[in-house]
Amino acid sequence: MMIHEAAQRSGTTKKAIEYYCMKGLIHPEVTENGYRSFTEEDVFLLKKISLLRSLGVPVEDILSLLGGDEDAVFQRIAEERGRILQKQKQQYELLQELAVSRDWDTISRRRAVMEAQESITERLIRAFPGFYGTWLGLHFSRFLQDPIQNEAQEAAYREICAYLDGLQFELPEDLTAYLDEMNSEDAVQMFKDAEAAVTDAMEDPEEYLRTHKEEIEKYLEYTDTEEYRSSPAFRLKEAFAQFQKEQGYDTVFLPLMRRLSPSYDAYREKLEKADRKFMDAYPYRLQ
Repeated sequence: MMIHEAAQRSGTTKKAIEYYCMKGLIHPEVTENGYRSFTEEDVFLLKKISLLRSLGVPVEDILSLLGGDEDAVFQRIAEERGRILQKQKQQYELLQELAVSRDWDTISRRRAVMEAQESITERLIRAFPGFYGTWLGLHFSRFLQDPIQNEAQEAAYREICAYLDGLQFELPEDLTAYLDEMNSEDAVQMFKDAEAAVTDAMEDPEEYLRTHKEEIEKYLEYTDTEEYRSSPAFRLKEAFAQFQKEQGYDTVFLPLMRRLSPSYDAYREKLEKADRKFMDAYPYRLQ
């Protein structure tokens, strides 16, 4: 079929189809006389493209969807859209407050906090692959609510940005695929549950050890098995441990975060106390 019929059947326009062809979203056959010839498959593809465009999906992301893992790309697009909407919501709320209070200094300081949070969160997401980057962004963003009030914090913020911009972290293809498979609601819930467990353990380590003794010992027994040591989860853990050692995650990034954020500094102090309790309880198993 010719372009006018394809446009009519797909519910789009000739101009839009020409644009999609130019951008490489669709590749109709070209007849001997130079006209494009569209198939039923092309019409179905045009309907998909038209729907995605109507939902605000950029052409670059549509190319990724058509040429890659749909589940992973859809998850990434949804997460990016969620971050954009959250940012717009925060901006709207600050604008409403400013309209009522006319407190320019306070709103300016709060906007500066938002900018620092966005900057570090986005850099974490870019620096680390797959869902791990998203999780790190979510994890650290909750400690970026404190305003930058002195030169030491300003310096820490600049150094964190420079550190994250300079990171190079690559994984083997199979581990990258393993991370991509975690782009799901189940993975999000798994990390939320893990964060909640860490919080419980930090609040009262001795009580947590007592009430979760059986679960902890079963997990430690599993980590001693060949099944675990040959699993993607173990290889991923080892890859991150090597990265942290080589690129200063523990010795550069985390200390800078403590300088930047008083709430993160307090969190790390409690976490380290809990770690010492666990090490005392399982001195040979947690080395």
